[in-house]
Amino acid sequence: MRKNKIVTAIITGALALTVAFTGVTPQEASAASKSTKVSKSYYTTAALNMRTDAGAKKKRILTVPKGKKLHATAKKSASGTWYKVSYKGKKGWVSGSYLSSKKGKKIKKVSSTSGNSIINAGRKYIGTPYVWGGSRPGGFDCSGFTSYVYKQAGMKSLPRTSRQQQAAVKRVSSPKVGDLIFFSASPGGNYITHVGIYAGNNQVLHAAGNSVKFQSLSGYWNQRVVSYGTTR
Repeated sequence: MRKNKIVTAIITGALALTVAFTGVTPQEASAASKSTKVSKSYYTTAALNMRTDAGAKKKRILTVPKGKKLHATAKKSASGTWYKVSYKGKKGWVSGSYLSSKKGKKIKKVSSTSGNSIINAGRKYIGTPYVWGGSRPGGFDCSGFTSYVYKQAGMKSLPRTSRQQQAAVKRVSSPKVGDLIFFSASPGGNYITHVGIYAGNNQVLHAAGNSVKFQSLSGYWNQRVVSYGTTR
């Protein structure tokens, strides 16, 4: 009888030491060793380490990148829920904290439409008659032309008038191909009366005079530049 009490005391002491050093109770240890079958697909919400068993201190097998689809075949508890999965021919356990049943939405990249694409969209209308108030291929005025071309090139929508367009864009000190150039009616003026598209090589593409055309910015037009603007 006394012998049994001594054995029980030893076992109890050993268990107490185990909990003290590991922080894991016998019940938790038992639960961690058991797994239940599942059959469900998940997506990783972050780069995730696959381990040899459930637990953050278990040996790492490999890292699964964010957004990958994994099929779970078992799960068990070990400081959270862990799932047994396979990836690239390897099998192991991953934390359920970084899994989702829904695929994350991809961030849509900002349009990389180049300035040349804007110019190419506009050059199709060279020779189109200048028509006051025109905003269609049958006839353009200056701002009708720029707003139509930007729309065709997949760029940000522009307001209707040249002054509204200047207010809507980000001002820049020097234009890149495809940016807008705003002009006044007289040299040195600051009241916007005209807008065109910078085409590179000191050229402007615009609806001016009697038609849509390329013209040099030297001389007449250069003296009337008020500002430059971009939507990119």
